[in-house]
Amino acid sequence: MSSSLKPRFAGVCYPKSEKEALDFFKGWFDQKETPPWNPQPGSDPSIEGLLLPHIDYRVTQKAYGWGYEKLLTAPIAETYLILGVGHKSQQEWSTDPRGYQTPFGLIPAASDLIHDLAQKIPFPMLEDAKSHEGEHSIEFPVVALATLRKLMGIETPFNYIPVLCGGLYEHLYLGMVPEKDHSLYTLAQSLRNLKQKLGSKLQVIVSIDGCHMGPRFKHPYAVTPQRLQAAHEWEETLWKAVEARNPSAFFEHLFIDGNYRYFDGVGALALMMAIFGNQYSLTRTHYEQWFEEGDMSAVTFTSGYLQNKS
Repeated sequence: MSSSLKPRFAGVCYPKSEKEALDFFKGWFDQKETPPWNPQPGSDPSIEGLLLPHIDYRVTQKAYGWGYEKLLTAPIAETYLILGVGHKSQQEWSTDPRGYQTPFGLIPAASDLIHDLAQKIPFPMLEDAKSHEGEHSIEFPVVALATLRKLMGIETPFNYIPVLCGGLYEHLYLGMVPEKDHSLYTLAQSLRNLKQKLGSKLQVIVSIDGCHMGPRFKHPYAVTPQRLQAAHEWEETLWKAVEARNPSAFFEHLFIDGNYRYFDGVGALALMMAIFGNQYSLTRTHYEQWFEEGDMSAVTFTSGYLQNKS
């Protein structure tokens, strides 16, 4: 197994070279209806993390501008806990100690913290390495963080803890919050302890997309404007449950149609809620629907940020 992860999407979704990457990511803030580029690192100590899409950068830059807006004022982190989506995962939760190659060199994973976490968890966290190879829900935020920190003049190194999350399908189809002894809470408690230990030196990244609809995703229907509007309304109810810090309402809403629209952030949002409990507020800043006429399919995604309530 390689000691580091090769970027699958360099030269495809974002530039390979350092100079071109700097220009590309800075461009997120140079568009109409996006936040201005005004970095003031550490000026807003209430920021706990970011809600980010992991849709192809070529689809939207606006969503990423709004997603990374609060990075410009958040405390300067040493470690980012990235809650991604295990698109190829064989496990409900997994992590990996390998760093990522980026246009700025190797960005290391927090291997000591990762191995310590894995030792404290009574189920395997390091046995699904394949699922981390080419996983864009981790690659994209690592590369973007490296680039934007460089643009902000932050020279101090950083590392990250990748956690790929499954879909909690058993509980989704029952419409029930996982039991108290479920792996969700065991992992959340360990991550909460780590968060309390590191304080503002740790920031949380929730890297998810939203609904996946249409023939491309094996649905027996084409996406229409009416279906897009219905999806927006369905997601509004789901996000309001997250904003209200109400896991029961979250799972009950998913149960109604068995997550038929394939919202891919179920595990990551459930873990986020379990880590923070009632000590967070979530503010959404951007919502977008990517519709492709070629196959009449669509993907939705949301940007935002987390603040502490203390």
